Amino acid sequence: MNGKTSRHHHYLSQFYLKGFTNGRSKKSKLTTIDSRTRKKIETIPRNVGGVRDFNRIEVEGVDPEILERNLATFEGEVATALKAIEAQCKFDGDNKALVLNLIALLAVRSPEMREHLRKFHAEIAERIMDLTLASKERWESQMKKMREDGYGLDSDITYEEMKNFHERKEYDITVAREWHIHLEFVGMEAVLPCLFGRNWLLVKRAQGTGPFITTDRPVVLVWKNPESIPPIFRNSPGYGMKDTIVFFPLSQDVVLVGEFGGNDSVIEAGEEYVAHINTVMMHTAYSQLYTPKLDFPFIGRDGSVQKGNLVIEYLRNSSHE
Repeated sequence: MNGKTSRHHHYLSQFYLKGFTNGRSKKSKLTTIDSRTRKKIETIPRNVGGVRDFNRIEVEGVDPEILERNLATFEGEVATALKAIEAQCKFDGDNKALVLNLIALLAVRSPEMREHLRKFHAEIAERIMDLTLASKERWESQMKKMREDGYGLDSDITYEEMKNFHERKEYDITVAREWHIHLEFVGMEAVLPCLFGRNWLLVKRAQGTGPFITTDRPVVLVWKNPESIPPIFRNSPGYGMKDTIVFFPLSQDVVLVGEFGGNDSVIEAGEEYVAHINTVMMHTAYSQLYTPKLDFPFIGRDGSVQKGNLVIEYLRNSSHE
């Protein structure tokens, strides 16, 4: 980075996204389909999967770029591993370890996950304030305790004013970015052993078959037999649960499929299998699909294999169901 300060940080690395472009480089075109707006654009990897200051750490005495720089070093090593895995059709050794670390990182880090966590903390804070303001006596008791504990409080704020402020909800509850980052690396450490404990299928698309796609949620965890899972748990599989599958597209040519049990192996996938994986990716994306061009296969509503040029119509019809 030559000492320059970077403010546009990618949670989806450019080296990863370039594997889904039509020229396999950072300057090659990437077709992006937004499932919310039902629009598609052609752009380059730099223009997607990024957020301002996503990795920035603002703590006194700490280099704000330390995480971004360390991630850049890690991503360089993973980029080399990805090339070797594709060239050799082998998923083992140090290359496997590097890619599993990437999967663990992508599994726990995204703007959507941070917002989900923020909402969770906000709901807890709201409930605490509801209880604190349930009566004037409770409020005054809490304020007295805080003053005794050394907290500086504005004594001019009355119970009635605070209750009115709370009920108007004219405020935002935020979570420090540094806390998000801390929790993400804690989560990564928890997920990683569950990935190493799986057997991995390296799935390579057959010649003449349309490409694999990826999305803004590239690591997908699903139940193997969702119909056998109680409805209350169907949307919350865990990485350590046995009857689950992890999908991770390495590039437009190769996908990793991880399960507990079985053997590590390499297979070639025809159009129907590629279409199945692409459909899983489509239905689990946050909002964006990434593909080299609109010739990727997916499973239509009638169960037949369709091409990506029909995907916007498919998404539009699905939203009305």
